Amino acid sequence: YLWSGGLGSDANATVTSPATYSVTATASNGCTACSSITITQNITAPTTVITNNTGSTLLTCARTSISLTAGGGISYVWSDGLGSNAAASVSRPSAYIVTATGSNGCTSSASITITQDITAPTVTITNNTGSTELTCSRTSISLTAGGGVSYVWSGGLGSNANASVTSPATYTATATAANGCTATAASVIGQNITPPVASISPSSGTLTCTT
Repeated sequence: YLWSGGLGSDANATVTSPATYSVTATASNGCTACSSITITQNITAPTTVITNNTGSTLLTCARTSISLTAGGGISYVWSDGLGSNAAASVSRPSAYIVTATGSNGCTSSASITITQDITAPTVTITNNTGSTELTCSRTSISLTAGGGVSYVWSGGLGSNANASVTSPATYTATATAANGCTATAASVIGQNITPPVASISPSSGTLTCTT
């Protein structure tokens, strides 16, 4: 046998490039014949995509995981130990890479960067009354919480930013930020309702009776 393309003279040949290969066979009587075969090639890499099913790449206190789905291949391998399924769920910030393998065995990769915002709000309580002491004349104190987008007060004061307190206690306001993170501030309200000690004394010093 004699192969074209420098494949030698053995009966077996291995080809690694696309082309039309021919072999000339010589019989024992010295007669020859030729045959050919066309080898094509498909080394097109798959178009790997990552779909963000959650719709956000930002992890927060309220959004603790993000759902991702890889596409474009017939099998997948994720970085960071996320496995080999098309679907993956991530719960920490990182740059995630998925490698897809096409039906022809070729591979390509895609990546997505997940960030995180778990910053707690800075909660404030403003005393609108200007005093932290309830008295007989000051029967309520107005407080206003700030630093968040929603609030919950202790002591059954509700969920508005503003609260009015009428009893001495330590009141806390828990604020929730836009990222779902929370923090708490406290205000101590005291009370002084001790009545005065009333007394009556004569103005002249001596009382006398006349008839």
